[in-house]
Amino acid sequence: MKFIHMADVHLGVQPDKGKPWSEDREREIKDTFVKVIKRAEEQQIDLLMIAGDLFHMPPSEGMLRDVDYILSKLTKTRTIMIAGNRDYMKPDSPLANYKFSSRTICLSAEKISNVYMKDINTCVTGFSYDSKENEDDILNHIKPAKQGAFNILLAHGGDAKHLPFNKKVLKESNFDYIALGHNHKPEIIKENAVIMCGSLEPIDPTDTGTRGYIYGEVTDGVLKTEFVPVAQRAYMNLLINIKPDHTPPAILDLVDRQIQNLGTQHIYRILVRGHNHNHDVFDFTSLTQKYNIYEVITDTDEQYDLGKLYEENQDNLIGKFINQLSDHYYGDEICKKAIHYGLDVLLKTGEQ
Repeated sequence: MKFIHMADVHLGVQPDKGKPWSEDREREIKDTFVKVIKRAEEQQIDLLMIAGDLFHMPPSEGMLRDVDYILSKLTKTRTIMIAGNRDYMKPDSPLANYKFSSRTICLSAEKISNVYMKDINTCVTGFSYDSKENEDDILNHIKPAKQGAFNILLAHGGDAKHLPFNKKVLKESNFDYIALGHNHKPEIIKENAVIMCGSLEPIDPTDTGTRGYIYGEVTDGVLKTEFVPVAQRAYMNLLINIKPDHTPPAILDLVDRQIQNLGTQHIYRILVRGHNHNHDVFDFTSLTQKYNIYEVITDTDEQYDLGKLYEENQDNLIGKFINQLSDHYYGDEICKKAIHYGLDVLLKTGEQ
C-alpha cells in the first residue's frame, strides 16, 4: 500500500499581500498542489490523505468544484481529507453538503468517523473541525477502529487552541501511522509512525526551511516513510555582519552574490548587524527592486513596531508571542526587554 500525506496547502491564500510577488505565490501554491496530484497518479498511489487546511478559509462551492476536478484525475487513488481550523466545516457550509464526484471523502465534523478500504486493508480514523478552535484533548484518547487492518489516525492540531496532544501518548498509540497537520514546519515525532508533514509551500516569512509532503509505503506490514520536498520557493534569513572596513557598495555586492548563489526565486529577510568606520546607513533599495526581499532588519537595538509586527504575524508564533506579552510592554521594563529578546530570536530563526 502506497500513500501520500499532505496538509496545510492553504488554497486561496495570498501570502505577503502587497508585495510584488504576492499574486504569483497564490498561483504557485495551487500549482504545487496540482503537481503532487500528478505525482500521485504517476506513482499509482493507493491513498492520499489531507490532514486539514487544504483551503485557507471555509471553501465556497466553486472552490470545491475546482479541487474536485483536480482530484478526479486520480484513477486509482482514494482521497480522505479533514477540515482544519482554517477551512472548518459548519453544518450548513458548502463543504458539509458537497458531493464529490472524485473518489474523495471528507470526514465528518459531527463525530469521530472512519473509512475502511478492504482492498488495501487500511482504515483511516479522524474528524473535521466545525469551528476555528478546538481545545479538546481527544487525540490522546482515540483508538484504532479496525482490528487486523493497517490503522491510520488523520488529525489536525498540536497547540493549546487546536487539539492539543501529548507527543509521548501519540508515540505509544496503537495506530500504525498518525498523519498530522497544522504546524507548518515538518516534524518526525516518531520515525515512520507519527509525523507532522508541514505545509506544501511556505506561507509567511516565519515558514523557513524545506516544505513538502510525506510518501509512505507498507510492505508486508512494515511502513517506511520519506519526506519529499516540493515547494517552489523558500523564505530565507540572510545575516549580514558589517565589518569596520566594509563600504556600502561592497556590502551590496556581497548580498547580491549571496542571493544569486542561494537562488533568486526565494524570498529574503535581510538581517544587518554592526557598523563600519563611518557608521554609514546602508541602503538596500536597489536590491529590494531586483529581488524578493520581504524586509531589511537592522541592529537589534532598534525598537520594534509591535503593532505592525502583530498585524503581519497574527496567525503564527510571532503574533501569539506579542499578543501574550504586549499588555505589559509599556509599564514593565523587564517585560519590554523580554519581548525584544524573544523577537530577536523568532525573527532570526524564522520558526513558526
